[in-house]
Amino acid sequence: MQVWRARLKQVALQGTCPGRDRALEQRILKTLGRQGELDVIVDAAGQKGTGRWTAVEAQHLSTPVTTIEAAVAARNISALLAQRALGQELFGASPKRIPVRTLPVEHLEHALIAGKILCYAQGFDMLSKASIEFGWNLPLPDIARIWREGCIIRSAMLNDMASALTEDGGRNLMFARRFARLIKTNQAHLRSVVSAGAKYGLPVPALSAALSYFDMMRTARGTANMIQGQRDFFGAHGFQRFDKPGAHHGPWGSHSE
Repeated sequence: MQVWRARLKQVALQGTCPGRDRALEQRILKTLGRQGELDVIVDAAGQKGTGRWTAVEAQHLSTPVTTIEAAVAARNISALLAQRALGQELFGASPKRIPVRTLPVEHLEHALIAGKILCYAQGFDMLSKASIEFGWNLPLPDIARIWREGCIIRSAMLNDMASALTEDGGRNLMFARRFARLIKTNQAHLRSVVSAGAKYGLPVPALSAALSYFDMMRTARGTANMIQGQRDFFGAHGFQRFDKPGAHHGPWGSHSE
């Protein structure tokens, strides 16, 4: 765990990942880290509800914000101090030491870039769906510019996102030319970081969720056909077919042919 923290610290202190968050982390690490106070802070994250509300509304809109949901869940799990202690006593500590040179700090940085783009893509896609659902006519490029000067986000990426949203406000940002190029460049590093986390028992829930979202969003035909078959079997919900129009049922129950 100490090696993992050290590498994350390198990303925050030396990396080139754009955004106010890096400057904020730099200040925290330089101040509290130097004074040795960071490690005495209880690792139980609080929250005021913004992430939770976002996750709940996304479910109502049937819009995936899996990276945000994973981050909210991670905060909730962090607060389960007694249960986590019991889990460590029963199963042993999860994190293992990462061998030197197994995961270059540059890979962490590139993984973070890809993960952030995918997280923003989900968030703006949710806003777009909400705008349509509730007739809000949200000016997404203006929202990106406002956030650029906000009190929390301020990521430099938002300038390019505002431009991309101006070009096509209904397009998922991961498909915008600049961000598609960045994802293509960095997705292998995202994959290697998530893989290393799984191999050495280091939870990376938000990055893992971002990678799964990316892989699903670039797969033209997935495995939800089995889900639809199960839903029809247990609840007669029906399903659509590629070869025939209309609603169909499987050969079971009252629909058996």
